Amino acid sequence: MNRTLFVGYGNTLRSDDGAGVRAAKELARLVPGADLLVRQELQLELAERIAQYEEVFFLDAAATPDREVRALPVVPDPSVLNTGSHTCGPGALLALCHVLYGRSPERATLVTIPGETFDFGETLSAFTLEQVAGAVALVRRMIAD
Repeated sequence: MNRTLFVGYGNTLRSDDGAGVRAAKELARLVPGADLLVRQELQLELAERIAQYEEVFFLDAAATPDREVRALPVVPDPSVLNTGSHTCGPGALLALCHVLYGRSPERATLVTIPGETFDFGETLSAFTLEQVAGAVALVRRMIAD
């Protein structure tokens, strides 16, 4: 079984919406033995890969008024499995892991990184670059504990 997976998702062509991807890439570079998965959006097909890990960190940008990095535990949420959509959230992926593979990661965390600019562009704002650094530091502390 693999140890840690970083799942960075967001639209890297919409400025700060790429913050999760940027943070996940940086974490995969800094954490020995960790794996990286980058997507524009979460899809049900990712459950097979996610089920192979002990811990998974979902990293995503957020347009939140509090402007702070948040790390929240993710629990399986089977209520969203009947939506018929190809896209889903972290809780639905964990539920699908249980249904299809009889297991899900022991620890799953959603890390939201505040952004302020979601216009077309491929660069992050200065504010969000700072938040990405904070998210990376937070996740590294979580892994060390």
